[in-house]
Amino acid sequence: MISLITVSRSIENLDGLLSTLKDAIGDIPYEVLCSWNGDDSPPVKRFSDINIRFKTIKPYNFSSNNNELAKLAQYSTLLILNDDIEFDPYCIVNALKLFSKPKCGIVGANLRYPDGKVQHAGMFIDEKLMPYHYLKNQADFKDPRINFDREVPAVTGAFMLIDREEFLSIQFDEQCEVAAQDVILCLEYRERYSKAIMYCHDARAIHFENKTRKLFDQKLTPPNDIRIMKESIARQFSNEVITHPNSSTVKLRIVTEKPGWIMHRKGLEIAKRLSDSRINEDFPDANIHYYINYGYFNKRPKHGLVVANFTHFDESLHADKWVAVAKEVDHCVAVSEEAANNLRRFNIPDEKISVIKVGADVSFKPKMTVGIVGRVYNGGRKGEHLVKALTNDPDVMQGLKIVANNDSWGVPVWKFEDMSDFYRAVDFLLVPSLIEGGPVPFMEALATGTLAIAPPIGVIPEFPHIEYKTGDYDSLKSVITTTKKHYLQNKHGLSKYMLHHNWSSWANQHIALFQRLLSN
Repeated sequence: MISLITVSRSIENLDGLLSTLKDAIGDIPYEVLCSWNGDDSPPVKRFSDINIRFKTIKPYNFSSNNNELAKLAQYSTLLILNDDIEFDPYCIVNALKLFSKPKCGIVGANLRYPDGKVQHAGMFIDEKLMPYHYLKNQADFKDPRINFDREVPAVTGAFMLIDREEFLSIQFDEQCEVAAQDVILCLEYRERYSKAIMYCHDARAIHFENKTRKLFDQKLTPPNDIRIMKESIARQFSNEVITHPNSSTVKLRIVTEKPGWIMHRKGLEIAKRLSDSRINEDFPDANIHYYINYGYFNKRPKHGLVVANFTHFDESLHADKWVAVAKEVDHCVAVSEEAANNLRRFNIPDEKISVIKVGADVSFKPKMTVGIVGRVYNGGRKGEHLVKALTNDPDVMQGLKIVANNDSWGVPVWKFEDMSDFYRAVDFLLVPSLIEGGPVPFMEALATGTLAIAPPIGVIPEFPHIEYKTGDYDSLKSVITTTKKHYLQNKHGLSKYMLHHNWSSWANQHIALFQRLLSN
């Protein structure tokens, strides 16, 4: 059983969609829900032989209209459709066969233009973090390159088969005005579920692309939609879920420095993500030769494209070689906009330049650090049982580090010659004690400007602190969780600038670049 949902204001489009439905779906029980945005009343009588319900949901917005329809659907499987689709026989039947396989989460279709050229065979990501339709308008819809089922980064919202509850847990992004919500949903889905997004080669249909957009006078994708989409894509490049079509076609030879140095690491991160690559070895079959950096280039190989990496430009050191190599190679990878501008100074054309930044390893991320000072005594009055409970609670420890100035607490030890440096190094002092006369560490921390998470014991109520109930683990957990949330929100304001600058994005952007160069 399946719920088909679509947004329409065109009787002509609905005629094409619904007239081809019977042969596409066979005997499978179904319902159709349509968000009607036409000027006239919904054409209920015209489609009385179809199990269809019309809902008037205005204003028109692809995301919000489909989200509302999904909530109204009565079956557990959703097929989200553009109304400008005309099915081939067994299209939906074939899509459902693939959808029923274990670990299959979303299914997209083999969509073509009326002239038979490919419109959709899966969506992929280029080195500029922009999605593109594989072989769009470049091949026949029966081309061998797309004549098999495959996992893809995203599929179009013109035909998207998905579990209803899983869709509702994410939904289309209603900030998107016109487009991008399908890509964003697919990428967010990858983050949440351990299932594949699949292209189904024999779920075939004609897509009269942009027919609906023209009705709403929406010809270009708004800049805000592009911004939201690129932010989502950036996260995925960081999380190693982007797949590239035909990456096996890249035969990569990298020439760089010896292991243990940063330029070798740059090459290694790319090479280990390709099935056919060598570093500092002869590779006669290589079709891409990548020099990291330009200084390692001496003579053009007999075969293959030549790419060089360009870092800083120093007028007093290797300047002539910097310029000569840039002019000789087929493509230049600049590590910054400054490096790219230096290439342009010497008349290297923009189409020969790509900017790919490295950034930081994904292990570098914000954490809140709380420190404990003092000794543990027999009897448990120092609250070591609370510290143990914290360290054994994965929800609490996510984004949190607990350290101490000695090894009696069972947490990592931070040693400083000057104890005041310990207080300054941690974000908060933790006082887990049940009974205290002072405590002195509380006073010392506050003197260095470090606030304490502490119970109302000793002198603590007389001074600023973040309070939890004495000896109460649930209260302590709640206070730390709330404090951590606000702390990390502030930190993420800065760390977000490195969101997609890491080894994964570095490598993925290079692979996408190499594929583009080879295809051209």
